[in-house]
Amino acid sequence: MRIVKGKATWIDILKPTRNDLEFLKKQHKFHPIILDELLHFSIRSRVEFYKTYLYLAYHLPIYDTNIKTSRRAEVDFLITKDTVITIHYEDLDAIENFQRAISNNKHFKDRATEDTGRLTYYLIQEILSSSMKQLRHIEENISYITQEIFKHREAEMLQKISYVKRDALDYSIISRPQEIVLNSLADVGRKFWGEEARIYLNDLTGDHYKIAQYLENYHQVIESLETTNSQLLSAKTNQVMQKFTVLAFLTFPVFLFTSLVSIDLIGQYVTGSPLRFWGIFFGVAITVIACLILFRKKGWL
Repeated sequence: MRIVKGKATWIDILKPTRNDLEFLKKQHKFHPIILDELLHFSIRSRVEFYKTYLYLAYHLPIYDTNIKTSRRAEVDFLITKDTVITIHYEDLDAIENFQRAISNNKHFKDRATEDTGRLTYYLIQEILSSSMKQLRHIEENISYITQEIFKHREAEMLQKISYVKRDALDYSIISRPQEIVLNSLADVGRKFWGEEARIYLNDLTGDHYKIAQYLENYHQVIESLETTNSQLLSAKTNQVMQKFTVLAFLTFPVFLFTSLVSIDLIGQYVTGSPLRFWGIFFGVAITVIACLILFRKKGWL
């Protein structure tokens, strides 16, 4: 647990224990059900307004290199008139960045701890900034695919596109519900802090809207890349099938010749004279070579 005091106090708890809950229970009159929920992840993000405090469960996407997609992390807020308590279950860059900013910049600390409304605003703003940075790996993967898609590596690109498509979808599933949470916070926040908090809370919804716009653009680009790669793969498959068809056609005269020879009456006629045999053989060979030259000139081989 770490505590930063100013005009408003920030208490940050990593991996809460029963002792941490007892501390909060002694300091503030939080509902027992809310305190019990702090011991584990919340199923959904939400804002709840009580007479003397707000409870906010906020989810944010974090890229996991092991599964190659975004997963859900959580920050819970308990907000009173003079204290903001954050609870999280793993180390988060957003919280660490906020801690460093407060520790290294006295002017920012004074501004951020002016009241709990501003403290909540700057904390969530840092979380949104971290979420925006989490989009970088999606952008980098899209850029890589864009550069490599025309290098005749369609099968590899299909896998890359599938990974980035899943990542963008998982990110969206985590991020989009937070828009509802921030809109709810904007509504109850004005009741809790007063109308002066409106501009800060609306700014948070605006920052989240930027993330949603980036996601929408990425989805469109990924869909276009997937369509382009599918067309390239289909064209490549058609070319291979065309070559196999031409090769099958070239072998037809030889197959016909061997089939005719295998028939007793015709075989006896052909093999009865070496001159007839070699004449027909070279005729078939010339026909195959002529077709081969023609097909290469046409670009079919």
